[in-house]
Amino acid sequence: MSSSDILDVLNIQQKSKSHGNSVSPPPTASASKASKAPRPQVTGMQRELYNLLGENQPPIVVQPASKFKNKLTTTSKPSPWTNAAFKANDHLNLHHWVKGSKELVGEEVKESSYTKFNIHLRIPTFDEETYRSFMNVSNNSNEEPVKKEDSGSPSKDDNDDWEYQEVDYLFQLCRKYDLRWFVIQDRYNYGKSRTLEELKEKFYKVCQQYFVSKSPNDPLLSSLDFPKEKELERKKYLQRLLSRSAAEIAEEEALIVESRKFEMAAKKTLNERESLLRLLDSPNSDQSVSQYLTSQGMSQLYGSLLSDKSRKRKHESTVPENPWMKRQQLFALQRQQLQQIQDKKQESQDNNQLKKTKRQKQEMQTAIKRKAETVYAEHLLENFSADERKSLGVMAHGEKLPPGVYLRSSKISTFKPALQSKVAAMLQELGLSVRPAMPSYDVVQRHEELLKRIATLVDLKKHLDKLEAEKAITK
Repeated sequence: MSSSDILDVLNIQQKSKSHGNSVSPPPTASASKASKAPRPQVTGMQRELYNLLGENQPPIVVQPASKFKNKLTTTSKPSPWTNAAFKANDHLNLHHWVKGSKELVGEEVKESSYTKFNIHLRIPTFDEETYRSFMNVSNNSNEEPVKKEDSGSPSKDDNDDWEYQEVDYLFQLCRKYDLRWFVIQDRYNYGKSRTLEELKEKFYKVCQQYFVSKSPNDPLLSSLDFPKEKELERKKYLQRLLSRSAAEIAEEEALIVESRKFEMAAKKTLNERESLLRLLDSPNSDQSVSQYLTSQGMSQLYGSLLSDKSRKRKHESTVPENPWMKRQQLFALQRQQLQQIQDKKQESQDNNQLKKTKRQKQEMQTAIKRKAETVYAEHLLENFSADERKSLGVMAHGEKLPPGVYLRSSKISTFKPALQSKVAAMLQELGLSVRPAMPSYDVVQRHEELLKRIATLVDLKKHLDKLEAEKAITK
């Protein structure tokens, strides 16, 4: 839609371009250049909306090309900063910028604001005379019990090679490095090589004797004991623990898993035992039985049972019936029912014998024939001795044999998978195979007996282990 269309809609007359004799002025060069010049493309506005403006074109939209943040504009005056001095320590002064003018800060050198965090440990200080005084007292107190135990053996202090100068040097390092023992051992250079445990032991022993001389009844003195042997043992144990191989770690983890299994089995066994005892034990009554031993107590109990309506019993009369009479009647009824059932069975059997079919007769004849053959075979075997039967391989089987050829080893009895593996392991310990190499009749029979005995032993061992575990748990 153009601007002329909009003017027509609004009923606005357009300016005529030519009115009769009026002659329009010739276009100037600047106007022709402006008409031919391309109109700038305005971004951020649709083309249709821009066309609605018509000849009244807006000025060019100025878009900021800078991508930085606008400059802060404030009317307040900036606060001054002063390069003030401060004390880093007693021998060194430094400067830093402080917010405020020189008049507010002042010219006096102040301490640093971090001085309150620069806190050192309070380690005792003493001279040589004081050191010898409290150390001699401690040595004398230690020698007295030794003389009482063995008067012939002279007492000897392990720390006799420590002099005052070396002790003072050790305490200076402790003050300097705030009891960082690894740094102290690294910086320790007094001519003698000392281990970390020796330095700790000497330091804590001297501190303990110092405070004992000051306040002997202080309860915190026991915290200054340093067990050197235990510390060495702890480090050796830690070293052995860290030097384990992968196989040893795996073995320990397996043992931990097994121990947890045993603990779970023990808890399960205890729970089962408690449940069984709870079922077997009779409930403990809170009331005494002595009140029902007299005739008056029995009458009260009888009356309470009759008046108990919570059980919802239906009584036909006020006097309770004899339960034994009902039981006798029930027995008589059951006896009559059984007698009737037996009579019916007898009648059915008589009827079946009278109504035998041809097939049943044939089966009866076959059974009689097999029985006669068995008797005949036993009669024939009576003429043979045991050796002859064994040599000829003739024998009477009590069980029914399958038709066709089969192997004797296939008739060896098997067990459940869990029990079969244990039986096979025990046979392997005995040096025997699961199936005999020469499965003769006697070998198979003996092998069967051996398998049954092994299965019995495995079952007995299982019960024995269970009883031993229960016994260990109860202890």
